Amino acid sequence: MPNKLTKHQCQYRKRKKEAKRDFVRVKKDGPWDGVRVTRRRLKVWISQDAYDRLQSLAQQAGIHNWEMLSRMILKALPSYASLSDSNSPLTRYSWSEDLLNPAERTVRYKGSKGDKQLSYDITSTAWKKLECHKTASRLSKARIVESMIREYKPLSPEQLDRQRRLTEEAARERDDHEGVTRIHRDYKHSKLLDLGGGEIIHRKGITMEYWDAAEWEEYAERKSKSYERRLKALRDQEKEDTDEYRWWLSQQQHWEESKVAYHNLGENPVED
Repeated sequence: MPNKLTKHQCQYRKRKKEAKRDFVRVKKDGPWDGVRVTRRRLKVWISQDAYDRLQSLAQQAGIHNWEMLSRMILKALPSYASLSDSNSPLTRYSWSEDLLNPAERTVRYKGSKGDKQLSYDITSTAWKKLECHKTASRLSKARIVESMIREYKPLSPEQLDRQRRLTEEAARERDDHEGVTRIHRDYKHSKLLDLGGGEIIHRKGITMEYWDAAEWEEYAERKSKSYERRLKALRDQEKEDTDEYRWWLSQQQHWEESKVAYHNLGENPVED
């Protein structure tokens, strides 16, 4: 009987499996899952001076050494990836196989080994970028990393704040896009069709008394959302103090009071 894996062995296998992709899904509070970048182990020897500068820059930025090193690689090295045409948030970049996994590669190493070994799990995108740069420049990773640390110029607090805002905005746009894509995909396979104005029918023309529980549940959800969208549109037009808004509001209130009756529909289909 094989020995049971230790906690560290399980974690190592999980990281190794995740590292085959740049991003993985993570559970989040709310309707959609989040996305997290994976990490890969980097081991290189550098001088003590270079290590001290890396540590100092990380402390100034208030982040870990591995995060600082990932940031340096992503910001300082040339771009080797293009945006993917995939709609999946897990497949954002396309990498050149000729640079990432070349058939042959000539590398020039440093003259000395170095005083300090870095052994960090950097982001997989930074790892791949460094791997591509190793092929393109024909320099060893240790040589690239040490030179990069010595020459790296950190962003000012104002530049960092602007970059943070842009990153957060891009993340929100990705989440919104993913949400719209999911809704579109779910509605595409739906049995119901929203004609607008609160009118919802079955795509196959089946009358309501023959709907099953899932169809009634979707109907109730779509009906509530149709009222919400209509009232929001009127509020955006600043029409809260109009008869039209009051009429739609009364319709929504009436629906919310009566929709509880729909929860039990479809459990016992009407007999022919």
